[in-house]
Amino acid sequence: MADAGAGGPGGEGSAAGNRLREWSRRIDEALRRDLFVLHAQPIVDVTSGETVRHELFLRMADGDELIPAGEFVLAAEEAGSIREIDRWVMGRAIQLAAAGHSVDLNLSVRSADESLLELMRSSVEETGADPSNLVLELSEDQLAGGSEAGSGFVKGAHELGCRIALDGYVRGGRGRALLKGLPIDFVKLGPEFIQGVEEDGRRRRKARNAAGKAHDDGVRVVAQGVEELLTLQALPELGVDEAQGYALGAPEPVEATLPVAS
Repeated sequence: MADAGAGGPGGEGSAAGNRLREWSRRIDEALRRDLFVLHAQPIVDVTSGETVRHELFLRMADGDELIPAGEFVLAAEEAGSIREIDRWVMGRAIQLAAAGHSVDLNLSVRSADESLLELMRSSVEETGADPSNLVLELSEDQLAGGSEAGSGFVKGAHELGCRIALDGYVRGGRGRALLKGLPIDFVKLGPEFIQGVEEDGRRRRKARNAAGKAHDDGVRVVAQGVEELLTLQALPELGVDEAQGYALGAPEPVEATLPVAS
């Protein structure tokens, strides 16, 4: 007899399948009805205080609610609709780049293929966008999986003139190998490195070591999740170059933050 918890009738597997189907339906509807929206959060040079770029965050409109991408992106990857979503985001990002805005955008390695590269090449040529205004953010976990398509995409995007950010960077190990083997321009240190560095000596050492190894490979370091001004003030001494988080500004609707002339 099938174990209900392993996928039998009414079990967890059945519930997970139902959730995937429901998210797939909602994602397809959002793509069809153009219900996706973007918000933008500033990324700031910690020395000068200048806003150097904005990171784009995807939301799905559902009535009066905006659903963050973290709630549906795994379902989109499982269902394969992540490719359409990433192409939608890329199209909007190139429009912003053509208007002179420099932006970071998250991509799934599952979308990072030759067809996306071709879309980027044609759109950059058509709009006159400066590709260096596009920073393409891919996760260390996904790139470290050894996907030849992902590595080829990173190299092709860099040749086009885009810049590449490695998200989820972990000092040493796989991250160092990726920095040495791929044209990476930025690494992003998450909240587990950053939050509390102003009062936690062990965490300061961990963040300083990670930043130092990235600098050894010629890469700029971005701190994510900076929620306190005291944390922000501690970052230059740790070797962090740029920062983002609510201490510097919350994500706001892209239309208000990064206007594009009609």
